[in-house]
Amino acid sequence: MRLGHEQELDAPQGVVWANFMDLHRIGRSFPGAKVTEVHGDDFVGEIKAKLGPLSMYFDGTGSMVERDQDRGRARLTATGQERHGLGRATIDITLTLHPVAKDERTRAHLVTDLVFLGFPMDFGTGLVQRASDPLIERFLTLMAVPGPVPDAAADDDGSLDLIRSATDLFGSFRRDRRERKRR
Repeated sequence: MRLGHEQELDAPQGVVWANFMDLHRIGRSFPGAKVTEVHGDDFVGEIKAKLGPLSMYFDGTGSMVERDQDRGRARLTATGQERHGLGRATIDITLTLHPVAKDERTRAHLVTDLVFLGFPMDFGTGLVQRASDPLIERFLTLMAVPGPVPDAAADDDGSLDLIRSATDLFGSFRRDRRERKRR
């Protein structure tokens, strides 16, 4: 499944680039993710996701496989295995940055190729795209913050809450439906 996100960030391209090159920061900026080890361009990490009362833990490894600062392009790949199950996921993320407004702002384009194996649920690309939009928006916003990731960026217990993301998504469907009826 391929997802695309684009966002204009309130930071120069150099700040966003430097933050994306910090593999520990990437882990701290995404809900439920944690990078535990970094060795050059390779990393080890984990993601904790909640589905109602059920918690799922994934352990994984990844690499920054492309860094082209002149073109503003970076690519990161990772593979994870569910700790207590058969689920596996692979992810390939490509970030492209373009300066905007006299180099004071940056347009970030993030393309994510995601493959889930062994999960009993099947999500449509449109549903996953809409559910991921606020998560990626938050992630990219944190990539534009100079200095350390703010402590307030951490969620309640540090988990990616899939129910809350789905609830937010279905709430947006209801708002969209109400707005269409008003027209």
